[in-house]
Amino acid sequence: MTDRWDPAAFKSRVDDVLRRFVAEEAGLFAAVDPLLRPVAEQLEAAAADGKRLRAAFCYWGWRAVGQPDSDALVRAAASMELVHAAAVVHDDLIDDSPLRHGRPTPHVALRAAVQDRPRADDTARSLAMLVGDLLMSLAGQLFATCGLPAAYLARARPLWS
Repeated sequence: MTDRWDPAAFKSRVDDVLRRFVAEEAGLFAAVDPLLRPVAEQLEAAAADGKRLRAAFCYWGWRAVGQPDSDALVRAAASMELVHAAAVVHDDLIDDSPLRHGRPTPHVALRAAVQDRPRADDTARSLAMLVGDLLMSLAGQLFATCGLPAAYLARARPLWS
């Protein structure tokens, strides 16, 4: 932790938080039933990429009011990336976008997992909707457990809602 801004180091910190947090949650989700593994994989894929601009805005908003850098701050900032990932999954579903950054979007990727089921396209779209919903839920969970003081989190709760 330093006061010198290094965008690559910041992105790496956020990526590390997201990778560990989402992998753990995806693992718990997949443990419910092995059939959920493709959905868990899409959770991880949706959170894997990005410039992390929303996290940087959150970070610098906190720092601008004189608060210090901390791991708790980076976790809170990373939660903003999960909000964005949820919105992207839902947007791709609404727009019926087949690709994002050259990779299949969740509703397209999930078709392979359910291709042998009746109404496979509808099922894949429903599962993709759940991926977006789960990402939003995980965003709230990461923010609520980020480690920032409870008084600050309580003040932020109405903005979150």
